Amino acid sequence: MTKDDSWIHLSRRQTLALIGAAGAASLVGTRAWAGCALTPEETEGPYWVDEGLDRSDVTVDPSDGSVRPGVPLTLRINVLRADAGCAPAAGVQVDIWHCDASGLYSDEAANNTVGEKFLRGYQITDSNGAVQFTTIYPGWYSGRTIHIHFRIRIGSTDFTSQLFFDDAVSNQVLAAAPYNTRGSRDTTNSDDNIYDAATLLTLSGDSGSGFVGTFMAALDGLPAITVTPAATATATATTTPTPVMTPAPCTGDCDDSGSVTVDELVKGVNIALGDADLSICPQFDTDGGGVVTIDQIVKAVNAALNSCG
Repeated sequence: MTKDDSWIHLSRRQTLALIGAAGAASLVGTRAWAGCALTPEETEGPYWVDEGLDRSDVTVDPSDGSVRPGVPLTLRINVLRADAGCAPAAGVQVDIWHCDASGLYSDEAANNTVGEKFLRGYQITDSNGAVQFTTIYPGWYSGRTIHIHFRIRIGSTDFTSQLFFDDAVSNQVLAAAPYNTRGSRDTTNSDDNIYDAATLLTLSGDSGSGFVGTFMAALDGLPAITVTPAATATATATTTPTPVMTPAPCTGDCDDSGSVTVDELVKGVNIALGDADLSICPQFDTDGGGVVTIDQIVKAVNAALNSCG
């Protein structure tokens, strides 16, 4: 494999600002970043499998309910539109996949893990272009430094890259269980033919309590998410007076004011995360299913950006 891309390296100030956000709900908004450089692509590698797992916690293997052991890592990714003033890119699918503490990838014949699906999954970016994953610090395998793969897809865009870790931090992690049963790794950042310092993830935390990492991926040419107008019914002649109907509020308009505010979007995200119930805004449940889905959140975001009309 040859190197063909690099990552944006968050400054300490940017990282601390993002880490201060309390969970996914706090990432909702219409914020744009002041200046961003394109994130180049990295090789996909041999272990990509399109499992179609829509989930935030990738530590669980859905095949048997087991949880992959390792140092906890909360991974936050912000997708930005580099050609639109670094505006956040909502409605984008972000996949991640990486090896476990013993250096194995799931669902791979070469690793004797066919049918297992640990440490793989995707999320859809919220109105701030953000996704969040609960995972573990990756282990190592021969010939590669420690890394995480990620993929961004929407429309015709299919972008892949890799995220790397500081060797000093990795050495601390590898010295403890369950990583320390395999001996010394054979490849560090300086020996890896794909590693680029510009793609190094800045981390907060420690190997005892776990880490939080937040980084930006800036792309251009991402298609805009738009609301498709509802079909207009054809009028038919009738002698029966037409009853006056009260228009239904638009998606996410909790107070029926005819617009969707950031506060209302936060309510919808909290409902989706299970931190609140539909009683605080039943308008979010557009299909009557009793839950709030990502599609409904995206519709509400578009209503907020484009007015309810």
